[in-house]
Amino acid sequence: MGIQQTARHDGDRLSELSAEFTGWRIGRGGSGHWWAVRGNDLVRTPDVEELRVRLREFASVRPAAEA
Repeated sequence: MGIQQTARHDGDRLSELSAEFTGWRIGRGGSGHWWAVRGNDLVRTPDVEELRVRLREFASVRPAAEA
């Protein structure tokens, strides 16, 4: 996969995650780790699907209305 394809794929993932998890700031760092921040909550992982799972766990434990 070329650099442009990788960037486009990451951009698509960011868009999906941002739409699914409103209220979170989501990105991918230079180290390749995906991260999400909301208030004092931080999730950081090298795998985008693990990030999605962990954010769903946050959503089930602490509804966004309480954040």
